[in-house]
Amino acid sequence: MNGVMGVLGRLTEADTRRFSKLEGIDHRKISDDFSVLAQDLPQGRFEEAETEKWQCYFYGHLFDIEGEVDPGKETNTAARLGRLLDTQGLDGLARSDGRFVVLFREVASGKTILAADPVGLMSIYLNRAGPFLAYATDVNALLQLSQISKEPDPVTISEFLTCSRYNLPVSRSFYRDIEKLPSNCALIVERGERRMQRYWTPSLRHGEEIRDDDQTIVETARQLMLDGTERRMPTGDHMAAALSGGFDSSSVVSMMRHLDGAANRLFTTISFNFGSDAADEEELIDEVSRASNTEHHRVNVLESPFLTETDDVIQSNGGPILESGVLLLWKKKARLAALGHEVSLSGLGGDELFMGRMNFLADLTKRFHWMAAAKEIKAVFPYDRSTGKRTSMRKILNAYVASPLEPYWLKNLRQAKYGNKFPPPWIQEDVFDKGLLSSSLPKAKPPFADTVYQQDCWEVFYYELLNGAITYHSVASNGTGIDTRFPLLDRKLIEYMFRVPRRLKISMGRVRYVQQEAMRPFLPPAILRDHLKKDFHPVLDAHLRKDYGERLDPLFAAKSRLSDDFVDWEGLKSNYAAFQAGKSKPYALWVAYCLERWMQLGT
Repeated sequence: MNGVMGVLGRLTEADTRRFSKLEGIDHRKISDDFSVLAQDLPQGRFEEAETEKWQCYFYGHLFDIEGEVDPGKETNTAARLGRLLDTQGLDGLARSDGRFVVLFREVASGKTILAADPVGLMSIYLNRAGPFLAYATDVNALLQLSQISKEPDPVTISEFLTCSRYNLPVSRSFYRDIEKLPSNCALIVERGERRMQRYWTPSLRHGEEIRDDDQTIVETARQLMLDGTERRMPTGDHMAAALSGGFDSSSVVSMMRHLDGAANRLFTTISFNFGSDAADEEELIDEVSRASNTEHHRVNVLESPFLTETDDVIQSNGGPILESGVLLLWKKKARLAALGHEVSLSGLGGDELFMGRMNFLADLTKRFHWMAAAKEIKAVFPYDRSTGKRTSMRKILNAYVASPLEPYWLKNLRQAKYGNKFPPPWIQEDVFDKGLLSSSLPKAKPPFADTVYQQDCWEVFYYELLNGAITYHSVASNGTGIDTRFPLLDRKLIEYMFRVPRRLKISMGRVRYVQQEAMRPFLPPAILRDHLKKDFHPVLDAHLRKDYGERLDPLFAAKSRLSDDFVDWEGLKSNYAAFQAGKSKPYALWVAYCLERWMQLGT
């Protein structure tokens, strides 16, 4: 197992024996009504506290509690959160910041609260039903229980194969008996009944926008970014961070060195290297590395077969992975671990918080602000300055005006996003004939904003970041022993940036105004100048044609496969041929292969 696992209720005799014999456990507590096992890892530490009124069990890292009265000499995190939940409930927990899981029990009533940190950076998996409640940060831990089946969940598999952000398993696992607690939610168990409560979201109301002048907003964002970085910096003689040459990672690295100041600790940065000027940001990386005095390491990801760690990734995740990019994260974190690091900082989240979304064109159109909409379109047509790519008026109107205005009931009815064929032709048709996807779009219903722009910002943040990229980082971190921390996902910074006026994020073809101005004192001039971000995917895809051939050719030639109930492998051949000819992306090939490999590993 990896992390923490707890069972609220009486264990069977077989499970009690199994719990007692599991190796590698640092904390083991088995009683009549509650049992917990935990490992102290870089990604988390276990603590417990109790009084006559309550018991509290904590796993992870707590960085801050906003407005907390000075805890004095109290160093027990479980005690701090226990008092907070006892006196203020979930409203108090919503002011905390970290990456953790907490279970709180009232002694007299037996009422139990199970929650992750407000943002949802640590996952919690639960048994779907039964006489007891079992939870864990690792799906594989729950599979140790005799009463939990390893039978795959066909609904999750079907949704996974669609490659849609709305169909990510945000509240499911790949096993019938195991579900996932949605991000930002708490599970409350009272008198044997379970109920779920969303206890944190940033502001999604247009009327709650910040009214300060632009300079004040920039200065406030800068301080929040610095505070979030400082709270997450490791102690000790060494620091480490990812450095891609992009604005977000460069900002985090520059802030870390600024905050380190006179200490001038040894500082390791790391990046991918694809051996191609079309993909690598070598000059920008070197510029930031020199300015921040870091020892930079490059992971040459194409020197060996790229898909080598696929089995490790699948097993760490407890299921197939939607993006093969998790292999890049795995390789990078493995190198950091080999260099002796346990903690690394990442710039993940900057795009979602600082860039804004073009869907604001739908709001302008909806409010009949046609002249303003025309000016904004003119700024990105026929070329988008932020990408340097030629744009299409038809695609702009479809993607940013027509599609965002389409109501959810129509999307549910059509089972599609605007203009997309659904279901994909390489998925077995009877999967959909059985109605397994009747609940699609979206899975865990998000809070609704009062503008199309804010709604889209939230959904990208929730589905693609919290339930996509963060999950991939967790899988790679758990597998390699690296605690990855995200300063730009500090709760207070998130709440603030969701209230920053849209014009300071995206306007007239310009993006990141607040972030650029906030980071101007720290970043080298080369990073502050407008430049087009390189896309490594074409270079990687060209390299992967051989790897995919070696993995997929035997599957196409086989008479049958374990995934045949879900994947139409004959229908997939056209995708394979198009990819090998350089005419398509390998997404469909990856999810089909990943599913097949997971099923093979489970047999």
